[in-house]
Amino acid sequence: MKTRFSTKWLVLKSGVEKYLIKNFDIFVPSSAGNYKTLGYLTQLNINQIFPLLSKLLLSLKIKTKIVPVKKFIKNIDSKNDPQLLKKIFNKYQSDKSKTHNYHLIYGSLFKKKTEVKKVLEIGLGTNNENVISNMGKYGKPGASIKAFKEFFSNANIYGADIDKEILFKEDRINTFYVDQTNIYTLNDLFKKIGKNFDLIIDDGLHASNANINVILSSLKFVKKNGYLIIEDIPFKAKHIWEVVNSILSTKHKTTLVKTKQCFVFIIKKN
Repeated sequence: MKTRFSTKWLVLKSGVEKYLIKNFDIFVPSSAGNYKTLGYLTQLNINQIFPLLSKLLLSLKIKTKIVPVKKFIKNIDSKNDPQLLKKIFNKYQSDKSKTHNYHLIYGSLFKKKTEVKKVLEIGLGTNNENVISNMGKYGKPGASIKAFKEFFSNANIYGADIDKEILFKEDRINTFYVDQTNIYTLNDLFKKIGKNFDLIIDDGLHASNANINVILSSLKFVKKNGYLIIEDIPFKAKHIWEVVNSILSTKHKTTLVKTKQCFVFIIKKN
């Protein structure tokens, strides 16, 4: 409460420019001058830095190819039926096939889904409307990991979420607490669940810093030719992911896939 009050007091007393200078120090120009101008330039820096980095990559002829989802799955040599997974997602009331068309991706990744042994999904879909990135009061927590349990019939399924109230355990499913904005909780998670994952999915906070925390903490625990997938990337965040792609593509096969609602970033580990 004290922090909220002090923030409101700062904005009311001095304007949003002082707030930006105080709270976004890495974006504040290293310059003397009027704080209102510095605050405006700080805001400009925040909004322009990734679009400019994207242009810098383009000037070096480093271009991120954005692939429509239907074209992406055509390039995968898989005989699995995405329509089967769509039915299973719908059965458990997951939004992965109703709101999104992610069944096309997950139903096509593996040549033999019976050989998939370990899957982790971060973000279970809380229905607590007081929790950020909730699914609404009619959401079904754990819907997608239950669907993955049925689809990947020989796999142990792990889940993680910031809402401790929705964690559960059943045959071949175990879930844990994690806060994606705190990388130490992600590191603790992997101490509990181990390594050699065929598939890790980030369907949690949907913020770029949280996504990158997941990549930093989990990519080393994905097995060779396994996948780490970041869901629900807003189209407006394209410039950020062009930069991320340019970094990760030097070591792994990466693809920015355009689905009907958003981008999905796919890392296939080399």
